[in-house]
Amino acid sequence: MPRAENLKDAYNNLYVEPLKKAQEFKEFYVERPDSASSPIGELKDRIEISNRKEKYLFLGFRGSGKSTELNRLEAALDEDRFLIVNYSIREDLNMSDFDFKEFFVSMALKIYDMARSESIPIQQDIEKDFQEFIKRVTKVTEEEFTSITSGGISWSQIILLKINREAKTREYLRTELDLKISDLILRLNWLILDIEDKSGKQIVVIVDDLDKLTRGQQSEDFFYKNYGLLVQPDCFIVYTFPIPLAFHPSYESVRQAFNWDVVLLQIPVKDRQGNEDPEGIEFYRQVVLRRMNQDLLEDKILEKAIVSTGKLSEFVEIMRDSSLNAFRMRRKQIIEDDVEIALDKLRTMYDRTLTEAHKKKLLEIHSCHEARDEGPDSTIIRELLFSLSAVEYKDREGRWCEIDPLLMPLAEKWRKSQ
Repeated sequence: MPRAENLKDAYNNLYVEPLKKAQEFKEFYVERPDSASSPIGELKDRIEISNRKEKYLFLGFRGSGKSTELNRLEAALDEDRFLIVNYSIREDLNMSDFDFKEFFVSMALKIYDMARSESIPIQQDIEKDFQEFIKRVTKVTEEEFTSITSGGISWSQIILLKINREAKTREYLRTELDLKISDLILRLNWLILDIEDKSGKQIVVIVDDLDKLTRGQQSEDFFYKNYGLLVQPDCFIVYTFPIPLAFHPSYESVRQAFNWDVVLLQIPVKDRQGNEDPEGIEFYRQVVLRRMNQDLLEDKILEKAIVSTGKLSEFVEIMRDSSLNAFRMRRKQIIEDDVEIALDKLRTMYDRTLTEAHKKKLLEIHSCHEARDEGPDSTIIRELLFSLSAVEYKDREGRWCEIDPLLMPLAEKWRKSQ
């Protein structure tokens, strides 16, 4: 959509979703202030010059723009050299009941479907063996297979639907793969090798939304127990990784198994001394001004919203709610009251869900600008980072942590209550 000239269009342009299409990038994408904030260029270069099939972890807090940056990576890689498989596990797998075994099945099926869509001929015996193996471990009958393919829907899509929706299918698959996971990865690598040989291109798999696994223990089990398997597929892979787990004592062991860990941090609006950061503020200004005309905003309202938030998705959400408030009041502009209403709504939600232990730790973070758990069994820092109550930034002096600027007005109240 073009830049909004009224509040209705502003509301629709301020969607909290990743940019995907070329036109969206052209109209709405804003370059990050410096290369330290946007490591996608380095990741692209690593993939393009490496002689090995490297594996990468891509870290970032929810709402920091990871999916948008990964879509940029897909568009930036040389299509004459690479075949890109960029997908979200949320679209294909059951996030509340998730296991590494169906994850590898999903990766194999995504690569298989990519080859079919690109009309890359797969060696007949490799394709037949792959199909038979997947049918065995998912208990898809020959009758189901025939009806699926005759219905115009790819059999791999139907298998993913069965895995997503049927607990019995997931249970059967996990039982079958308990002793056969190496057989699955072997067949996956045969598939990769044949596709790359036939196409003359290298496969790059980008797996999004692994950082959104619904339970902390779930994501710990997936990465900490299975990272040795995650590096076995014989192609380039970028895994999104839950950044709160990077504060876990086991992270160093995981990190060393991968070739590089890419960190996408939030762009600060203030430095660690509390001084405003002009580059950060201008970045957030352009995020909104590419989506709506400035005359829809009362003077200085945009700056108020920027310094009152500290996360990209949160800022866009505040401006979206503010445009709705103004529209409902039949105004032509967003005014200070609209922004305050949106800020208070989100602030109240945080205040209601934070425990006294959380508030105490947030005050400590505000005082020292660091976020570290007290011991290996402590989870409070990870909970704060996962909930985005605490935010990690990076500037020229290095990485540091602060409480969400949205919560600053509450900090004095918490201090007095303690």
